[in-house]
Amino acid sequence: MTPVIQSFLVIVREGFEAILIVGAVVALLIKTGNRDRLKPIWAGVGLALAASLVLGLAFSATLAASPAAAEITEGVTMLLAAAVMFFVSYWLISKTESAKWRRFIQSQVSRAMQQGGGGALALVAFLAVFREGAETVLFYQAMYLNAPSAAAELVAGFVAGVAVLAVIFALFYKFGVKIPLRPFFAVTSVLLYYMAFVFAGKGIHELQEGHVLPETALAISKIKFLGIYPTVETITAQAILLLLFAIAIVKTFAFNRTASEPTAV
Repeated sequence: MTPVIQSFLVIVREGFEAILIVGAVVALLIKTGNRDRLKPIWAGVGLALAASLVLGLAFSATLAASPAAAEITEGVTMLLAAAVMFFVSYWLISKTESAKWRRFIQSQVSRAMQQGGGGALALVAFLAVFREGAETVLFYQAMYLNAPSAAAELVAGFVAGVAVLAVIFALFYKFGVKIPLRPFFAVTSVLLYYMAFVFAGKGIHELQEGHVLPETALAISKIKFLGIYPTVETITAQAILLLLFAIAIVKTFAFNRTASEPTAV
């Protein structure tokens, strides 16, 4: 998978869930005759985007300030991104976490409306968007560390993804378009899992380069685009990830066969 596609995928996935949550909040306010309370929502969204940008700059500055431990920092960042991507991919398949999160957000909106606080509404919107923004910062940092020479491609994918998100938001907000979520989340979960698999191998390899982990040679070929390196440690980490993914698939489809297909609010 090329860096531009990875970049496009990450921003669309993260932004799409934020749009679903904010869209649900906006729809709830409009349906209950509280259109005048939309301003705090937009303020919260704006603050969350700004906070995500600050977080990204702080993350980059922290990495730049520790060149002596570059391999260790890169390895930890990639492993953290791999872990988050794995759990996100599982949530997308099961849809359980996302649904719970949207219900939590809606309950907070209802409570804020009862209390009459614009600040509470802004906080709800901030939390909904900043959660996705923080994940996005982590994922983009890991993608850049994995392919520092592909910065232009990452930017291109980001810009294209933002353009798509703008169209999606316009369709939701203006026309109330409903989209079957399960196919979208199924596809993106598999792609995110692929990225988690690559980052797991690359992260362990970086820690080995930084002499933090041992390096036991293995008689296999290196496959860089899959993050496969010829060491027992990297293969073991990826094998564990494969096992966890298999368990997640079995658990999801064996115990949730009767679940109905969700649609966007």
